[in-house]
Amino acid sequence: MTMGRLGFHRLHRGWTGWRCAVALSLWATLALPPAARGSDRPQPRATVHRIWRGESGLAQDTATALLESREGFLWIGTEDGLIRFDGARFDRFSRTEAPVFAHNDVRCLAETSDGSLWIGTSQPGLFRMKDGVFTGFGAPEGLPDSPILRLLVDARGTLWAAPAEGPLLRLAGGRFEPVACDAARLRIQAIATDREGTLWVGTAGSGLWRLKDQRLELAALSAGDITALELDAAGTVWAGTRAQGLLILAEGRLEPSSGAGVLPARPITVLRADRDGGLWIGTEQAGLYHRTRDGRMETAPGGPQVRWTVLDLLEDRAGTLWVGSEDRGLRAIYAVPFQAVPAKGPEPEEAGRMVCQDSAGTVWCLTGDQSLGQVREGRIEPVSLGGTVGPGPISALWPRGSGGLWLGTRGGGLFSLEHGRAQGVSWQGGPRPDGILALFEDPSGNLWIATPHQGLLKVPFPGAPQVFPQARDVVAMAGGGSGPLYLASLSQGLGRLDADGLRWFGPTQGLGSSGAQALHLDGTGALWVGTADGLRLFRNGSFRRFTGAEGLLKTSIHAILEDAGQNLWLSTGQGVLRAPRSALLQGLPASGPSTLAVFDHWDGLPARETHGGTQPAAWLTRTGELWVPTSRGMAQADTGRLALPPRPLRLRLVKVLSDESVLPVRGPLDLAPGSHRLEIHYTGISLTGAEKVRFRYRMEGVDPGWNEVGDRRFAVYSNLPPGSRRFLLQAWRPGEAGPPQEVSLEVAVQPFFHQRPVFWFLCAAVAGLFGWWLLQLRLQQVEARSAVLDERNRMAREIHDHLAQGFTGVLLQLEAAEARLARMEGDPEPVLTRLGHARELAAASLQEARRSVMALSPRKPEGTDLLGALRILSDRLLAGTGIQVELAQTGQPKRLDHRLEEELLRMAQEALTNALRHGKAKWVRVTVQHGARQVGLCIEDDGRGFDPAAGAAGYGLRSIRETLGKLRGHIDIDSGPGRGTRITIILPLRRWRP
Repeated sequence: MTMGRLGFHRLHRGWTGWRCAVALSLWATLALPPAARGSDRPQPRATVHRIWRGESGLAQDTATALLESREGFLWIGTEDGLIRFDGARFDRFSRTEAPVFAHNDVRCLAETSDGSLWIGTSQPGLFRMKDGVFTGFGAPEGLPDSPILRLLVDARGTLWAAPAEGPLLRLAGGRFEPVACDAARLRIQAIATDREGTLWVGTAGSGLWRLKDQRLELAALSAGDITALELDAAGTVWAGTRAQGLLILAEGRLEPSSGAGVLPARPITVLRADRDGGLWIGTEQAGLYHRTRDGRMETAPGGPQVRWTVLDLLEDRAGTLWVGSEDRGLRAIYAVPFQAVPAKGPEPEEAGRMVCQDSAGTVWCLTGDQSLGQVREGRIEPVSLGGTVGPGPISALWPRGSGGLWLGTRGGGLFSLEHGRAQGVSWQGGPRPDGILALFEDPSGNLWIATPHQGLLKVPFPGAPQVFPQARDVVAMAGGGSGPLYLASLSQGLGRLDADGLRWFGPTQGLGSSGAQALHLDGTGALWVGTADGLRLFRNGSFRRFTGAEGLLKTSIHAILEDAGQNLWLSTGQGVLRAPRSALLQGLPASGPSTLAVFDHWDGLPARETHGGTQPAAWLTRTGELWVPTSRGMAQADTGRLALPPRPLRLRLVKVLSDESVLPVRGPLDLAPGSHRLEIHYTGISLTGAEKVRFRYRMEGVDPGWNEVGDRRFAVYSNLPPGSRRFLLQAWRPGEAGPPQEVSLEVAVQPFFHQRPVFWFLCAAVAGLFGWWLLQLRLQQVEARSAVLDERNRMAREIHDHLAQGFTGVLLQLEAAEARLARMEGDPEPVLTRLGHARELAAASLQEARRSVMALSPRKPEGTDLLGALRILSDRLLAGTGIQVELAQTGQPKRLDHRLEEELLRMAQEALTNALRHGKAKWVRVTVQHGARQVGLCIEDDGRGFDPAAGAAGYGLRSIRETLGKLRGHIDIDSGPGRGTRITIILPLRRWRP
């Protein structure tokens, strides 16, 4: 036993490009003999016959086995693999995608209660698919060395397998066990079970057998091969044979059934009982037949005219009959609300133009060639009019209140039709119409005639016609009698004609369109107006517009009708719309589920495009039948019995991809960090009507609202942010009652480490530690600077208190000694000379001590700028020296950082000190240069000068250069022996950092 992972290949998506043969089955009228057509037998619903083939998405044109699973999927066995169908797309499973599924030629299918799908092929063994995994079964599990051609699950959930050669097998405990039988050998060709769980077996040449007490016993002999078995709701056993036709089990014998003589002499391949008590019969090379509950035999579409073989039949939970055929594709026959009414003659799909019902209940039609037809026995038959009708073909018709029809011609002829004879209407004076576009008889019996050039004519009986030339291009009329007459004009809009005259309402009055083309006056007196761009409601002199899902109420409205249930029916270019009048008045949602229903060619209409022109462009009969002309003929629906069996709709997630990696669809999803693309594929399983299913989705926390995607069946998200959120999906069919179906999927996107809260906590902790370290570093710098300042102040105080005071005392003592020596006798000159030298040396030392004190703390005085601080500094340094000082500044002065100013002061002090000590200068010029991005300081003197190369090693210049290196500045020295000195210092203006 081997196992393999599920793989599939999507063949096609959606309904686009599907080639479908749509044929309306009117078996209740056309398939019956003429004598039965007029009987009171209940007429079956109209049905649609639809075909899918290889070009439509099916793997190939042969469908060998059919099964509807518990999830609602249709499983189709073909000669090239297994197909899963959801109503919109085919998914293929074969050995290409799943190597364990080694044989593609599928012959039978069955599903057990645990959801396992069992597959029999043309090769020995069986395959089981469960939860997307294929498993092979063979001889170790008790299967013989021959293909399994029949599979069946009975009411108790037991799986039965019939091989081509060998005994009947039953699955028990994971193994297949043979069933005891009185016959030595049976060639089983058909198996079936009844509601009580009794198993019936049809054989080739060995008769009909029945399982009783876990043993097969003979139920009836048959000389021929039994090729098909079926038990209907009444428990009747039907047997299809290879050469004896259709047999029925009666009193222990197989006998020919009544009506079986209609069947061709071809082998019967399959039988299937329907929910209405009928029996479907598939044949070899003779198509499909239906035996009704009362025993009548009918030919299905494409019957004896086309030679095709039926291989399998299935009636799904919605009542749709699915037909698997050989080389003719997959077929579906299902009920629809509308049915086509063909025209008798060479063109059954001739376009319809007008339709109405007279007082006797007869439905009259005007077809594409302007010929008049009458509906008889389910088809439109041309009417031979007694008398001459002209000039020109018939262009308008309307029922007469007194019976019969009004007929108008393109050349202006007006006729009344009674009992099959057309009589011209005599005029009592006034102009005759030059042509007739539309006719309308109001409740008072007045006939209104719309003409192409003369305007509107009112013809009272008796009386002379009255002309309203202002009413042009009128195509529809409503009301009249004791109330106003409303007119729909293609060029003038909506007109109201009453005792006050004719008034028009157009775009400036709120119509919103240049013209009107359909009218309906409801029971409340409100007027519904159809225009080329949507539906309007006219009440109390104002218009109201309507919106609907997918813009359906903004399409061209050709006709407006109202049934007994107060539902409005709108004939449009996109099909027929139905909406409750109350829902329209309350307002339909612009998106999402809605009570607005759409009927088109999928619902039995010959064509989606209905006819738009002059009234009556559609008609609702007194019995509730809706008649609509289309571009491919007339369509009819009974609004009183329009409701069809509910079609199941199951919303499922099909596949989830994250960066092309397949994830489980049952969730919750756990996406890896850095996932870029998330694809969620989903479907609404609806084997018929899937094209009408609408979807919307949203991701909570990402999408602000619903994403309305129509019939698209996948959602894509890119770069979802980390976090947990929920994906919501809804599906519904427009017009169906009840809330939409909804599924959800939990999605969690894992964050990177740097996106987790712990990372940000660590970052905050690191930032806090770094800030604390910066604070400590700053405090240390401040403390160190404070210590330096304290040390400078201490040294300044000591110099002042000790050295300076000592020098002062020396001076005082020397001055006292000098004074005393002056009073002494003898020559004191030598002594006085030495004392003078000592006094001068002490004075110089005192001045140097004061300079040192100031050098330790050259602070800029508060309230002064840089130039003022330089002036105070020069006064202190050069006071009493006789050196002339000049101060100047250039550029626009600006406020500098105080620490930058202190550094400039120190460098200026060093330069002035050098000029005083070494230069022996007589004048000094200090210039402050203010620039846009820098500040400069230029100090010039006329001293002795020096060689810059030799002086570069001095402590003062070295200190200035080190400071400038820290501040990203530079110094320029221009000097030489005997020619003075000029020092230029440039500093950039930037945020100063210590």
